Amino acid sequence: MPLPDDPQIDRFYASVGDRVRDARSAARMTQAELADRLSLARSSIANIEAGRQRIPLHVFFLIADALGADAKDLLPNGVTSQETPKLSNIEARLAAAPDESSRDFIESALANLTGQTGTKE
Repeated sequence: MPLPDDPQIDRFYASVGDRVRDARSAARMTQAELADRLSLARSSIANIEAGRQRIPLHVFFLIADALGADAKDLLPNGVTSQETPKLSNIEARLAAAPDESSRDFIESALANLTGQTGTKE
């Protein structure tokens, strides 16, 4: 089981925050409007969406209700799940790296960050 200060927990709350932000945007609501509905500060909504503020369970359900969302849709698949980072045109960028050792370093660092392992074929 992950400890409270485990990076997996940080990723979990960041993922929840992303989903809350997406649901708020889909509801065409500003952070201030959502905050007003919940009697929270706008900065609390901003911090929740950024994954910096951990949401009490009752507040999480109030957020889902205020957004007209199903609470389960605001949750990632699990604490250990890690969504794939959004990296646009990474293959093209790697191809433009000045030398093979730079490309190998970057590919290794990305694999480490995304939790993907494997050997280059």
